Amino acid sequence: MLDQPLSFFSNFDQYERYLSATMVTFSMLGMGATLTVRDFANTLSAWRGLAVGLVAQLVLVPIWAGLTLFAISLFPTGFGGLTAAGAIGIATGIALIAAMPGGSLSNLLTFIGNGNVALSVSLTAVTTLICLFATPIVLAALVNVRVPGNFEIDKLQIMLDIGQFLIAPLLAGMLFRRLSHSKQQVLFTKVMVRASLALLAVIIIGSLGAGRLQFAPYGWLGPAIIVVFGLGALYLSRLFTFTWGLIDRDSLAIVIEVVVKNGLLALLVVTSMFPAEMLADRDSEDANLIIAARDGCIFVVLFFSGLAIVAGSSASMRGRKRRGREREADLRKEADSTQQGPV
Repeated sequence: MLDQPLSFFSNFDQYERYLSATMVTFSMLGMGATLTVRDFANTLSAWRGLAVGLVAQLVLVPIWAGLTLFAISLFPTGFGGLTAAGAIGIATGIALIAAMPGGSLSNLLTFIGNGNVALSVSLTAVTTLICLFATPIVLAALVNVRVPGNFEIDKLQIMLDIGQFLIAPLLAGMLFRRLSHSKQQVLFTKVMVRASLALLAVIIIGSLGAGRLQFAPYGWLGPAIIVVFGLGALYLSRLFTFTWGLIDRDSLAIVIEVVVKNGLLALLVVTSMFPAEMLADRDSEDANLIIAARDGCIFVVLFFSGLAIVAGSSASMRGRKRRGREREADLRKEADSTQQGPV
């Protein structure tokens, strides 16, 4: 009876890619069923916010990631419990997160915070399309100098994965929305999202059972670096939007979009970065460091995703309270002007 689950854990490498691909496909089908061509057209009327959001997502965050990776290289081995292999894993994971587009959860958090939902949806959709080309470039720029041995980013494979499991299901979901009525759309989206979350749970359990998610190599410094990177991205993007004079609603949409990344896509890209044949030779030192980089990516993606939900929810609630106070102030002004009336 115990042989089957134990076999699943011991052979998790063989299932991981299929699980990740199916998970992302379900997620994108569900997201596509919430989008229309008009959502993309809305970017024309909100071009300024879209431009600032794209620069923050595609330029500002990768630069901040590069500075974070440089800071990691300055720590002596073992400082804060962070081993040499753990440092490679954390650095590779942060590079991966920096290359990801925003996730669909950012749209919900923007809605809760009374932010600019149209801008949020447009940013998610456009960055998802752009990531077909941007993700391999950012990854190659940030990762190749960190992982030793014969490791090399397979840009073509990542582009194929994004096109096959991200863009195509997104367009298929949009087509389903076009051909169905509202009740079918809601049901379809719920089923797809829940199915993707169920597969995410399977992947987490499988990673735990396979011994992937271990805190020991990272000490307290590894999680601290992830927190600093996440909070830095949040405050830098907020400062960037204020510098360009965007209103609070647009700023909130961009900040949440920058922080709440597409963790499901990140888990799929991990399987493209570290295919099973690359990890087959576990005897050499370089192979062990490459395995450490793979495990570090998974650790960072899961840890950062949890942190991003907390940070994004906090920003959303602060935005909601701020908008509530502004409405109360407007109502008081209106009431005062009504009471005074014409003289």
